[in-house]
Order: sequence, then C-alpha cells, then structure tokens
Amino acid sequence: MQSLYSNRSNHRFMLSLTSLTEAEFSLLLLHFDALWQEYHRCFDLVGKSRRIEKFSEHSSMSLKGSPDKLFFLLMYLKQNPTQEYQAFAFSMSQGKVSQWLKVLLPLVERALERIKLLPARTAERLCLRLLAGQVLYMDATERAIPRSADYERQRHEYSGKKCAHTVKNLLLSDEGGRVLYLSATVEGSLRDKALADEAGLVFRPGQGLLLDLGFMGYQPEGAQVCLPVKKARNRELTDYDKLYNRLLASLRVKVEHVVAGVKRVRIAKEKVRLHGEQVRDKVISIACGLHNLRNDYRNLS
Repeated sequence: MQSLYSNRSNHRFMLSLTSLTEAEFSLLLLHFDALWQEYHRCFDLVGKSRRIEKFSEHSSMSLKGSPDKLFFLLMYLKQNPTQEYQAFAFSMSQGKVSQWLKVLLPLVERALERIKLLPARTAERLCLRLLAGQVLYMDATERAIPRSADYERQRHEYSGKKCAHTVKNLLLSDEGGRVLYLSATVEGSLRDKALADEAGLVFRPGQGLLLDLGFMGYQPEGAQVCLPVKKARNRELTDYDKLYNRLLASLRVKVEHVVAGVKRVRIAKEKVRLHGEQVRDKVISIACGLHNLRNDYRNLS
C-alpha cells in the first residue's frame, strides 16, 4: 500500500487510480481530514460510541493517516475491484475492507457536500441553484446490479432497455458540464418519463430543457422543452425534421459527456457489487460530486 500512495506525485498515476490530480486530491483531503478526526474522536470503526474521546490513531491501524484513507476509497471507487483484490493491495483482510468502506463512504460524501460539490437531491434545493435563462440538459443513467433472489425484486429491477437488472437515476446538468440535480436511486424498470414526473421538478420561466425521446410527454412547469421529432409509423421524417434532430443531438451531446464524466469512476459504470439501496445511492452521489470537482477545478485552471 505504501508503494502505491508514495507515487502520488506522479500525475498520470493519480489520474489512473483515483480520477483526480494531486491538487484536486489535496483539496478534498483538506475537508475529509477534519471529518475523519471528528469521527475517530467519538466512534470506533464499528460505529460504536467511545466512552473516552480518542485524539490519536492506534499504531496497528491498517490505514494510517487521512491521505491513505482517502486514497484507499478513491481507488476502490475508480477501479471497482473485488474486495479481496483491494485487501491484497492494501495488506488487510476482506472483512477489514468492508469495514473501512462503511466508515469512509459517508465521510467522503460529507466532505464533497462541504465544498458544495454534491448535486441537489430535491426539487426545492434545485430551485435555489437555477438561474433565469439557463439552458439545462436532462438524461437518465442506469447501473447494473446483481440479480436479487426475490422474484418480485427481480421483476422490478429488470430493465428491458439494458436487458439486465439495474438501478436508475435522473441527472440534470448545465451548459458548463456541472451536475445540478441527481434523483433518488430507483429500480431499472421505471421509465425515464415516469421518473421525471416523480421528481416533481419546477423550473424558472423561460429556461430551456433539452431532452431525448425517452421523455416524450414530459412538460414540467416553467421550462421550454425541446424534444426530437419522433418518426411516425409508415412515414419517413422530412428533411427539415432530420436536420432539427441532428442539431438537437449536437446540443444534447453535452449531457452525454457529463454522464461519461460521472462514470469515470468504474463503480458508477460497471456492476455495483455493494448491497443495500442506501449504499448504491451514496456511490452515485459521490461519483457526481467527484465529477463536479474535476469539472470546476479544471475549468478554473
């Protein structure tokens, strides 16, 4: 493990293993360290409250120091390895990897929230972030999950579009590539339009909202919706309709780039082996926060 983190000054190495540059890592570490110190002072790794506050880490701790802990988690999210492989890379047991993940995931999410990088999760919070005249892009993203042993859950989680058992989220981004809104994580069988209706988003008057055909019939309050022209049965699209669809697709490609940026961490792209709805939701929330960190920091640079 020391041989891994000791190469953190290597720009290409850090990008490959964590998706962040050393400067971005240091910015996140600044807030993560304060949260870890606060947690460790009052709780142990199992989550039990300490009778006496503790201000220093034990010498036998498997991950020593906040940099190693943050590197451990970011590498797990970026590479999406099995816990056995992660345990081998960091010289610990698989059970200890699982224990660390339960502790570190909420801390990293809170650190991203402190830097105001997490997307809004409710319609009310989204309204506070919207600007008049803003052009917005909406899309849905799915992630594969292991098939449940329960038949009813199998039926609800099966996505006919992906031909797999998935969970789904709705993303809303702006022209700058920032994720402004992330919906709750739902079963993969739910249609994009139904998911958007459930979100109950309200937009400012005159805001443009670019969608694909998966949102046909969606008309939120305040937004000017732009949808592609759907081909009617036994009728070809006119040349004008084809030109309009190509132009709209060239504009909507921005949200596709945003989704690709979120999925730069493989745990948001490949099958999520972590069980539990809250953990799966936390993973995609952190992935969006890391994308916003990269997007904001590199645009400023």
